Amino acid sequence: MKFKLAIGATFGVVFIASAIAHLPANWSWQQVPKVQGLSLSGIQGTLWQGSAKTVMWQNQSLGQIQWDMKLGSLFTGKLAFDVRFGRGSDMQLQGSGIVGYSTSGPFAEKLLVSVPAANAMQYAKLPVPLTLTGNLELTVRDYVYAAPYCKTLNATLAWAQGNASTPMGNINPGPVFADLSCQEGAILAKASQSSDDVSSDWKANLAKNSSYSLSGWFKPGATFPEQLSQQLKWLGDPDSKGQYKINYSGRL
Repeated sequence: MKFKLAIGATFGVVFIASAIAHLPANWSWQQVPKVQGLSLSGIQGTLWQGSAKTVMWQNQSLGQIQWDMKLGSLFTGKLAFDVRFGRGSDMQLQGSGIVGYSTSGPFAEKLLVSVPAANAMQYAKLPVPLTLTGNLELTVRDYVYAAPYCKTLNATLAWAQGNASTPMGNINPGPVFADLSCQEGAILAKASQSSDDVSSDWKANLAKNSSYSLSGWFKPGATFPEQLSQQLKWLGDPDSKGQYKINYSGRL
């Protein structure tokens, strides 16, 4: 009797999973809780396997997206998909990984995103003219969404093969890594780098009310551009370690 019940339950789960997987993707998207700032258009296929012509996030196009459902995730109470996105993106962004929805909300795991640094900087408001080269590469190990930014975040942002150009000289910072986390809904970032041109250490905070703060220090190296060195007098004197302290805040 128990064996028959087990067989029946197994077939029941498989039937339900199959029914869910083959629901039209467009209809399924209309039923899920909406995430503010996220929209899909040109949806084709099924919940099991499909695509969308355009993904919009915070009014920015992330290009096309394709997905394949991870059927096994249904047995753990999650709806998870292997995704690939970025073709046709305004920012030349490319990405792949696992995204989905659970009882805790939208989530991402093992997500890799790459974008040219120059394209990302188009959306940044900087007090000085600055041009960046190289790629920004985001590795998201664990992320759970909660308005407006996050509930959980464990990620690293790397600036690979980068160079910073200003009217007064160029700086090669070497490899730059920033560890990203979430604390009470705010995004925290800790970054550091070191090269012959400059070394630095920074902390940044993006609060839920869209205010941000940046604090840290930088120290000119042996090959720091001479013209830039002459401008450092406006920052005052460095400390005993030769470090210039920086504190900056504002609102997005």
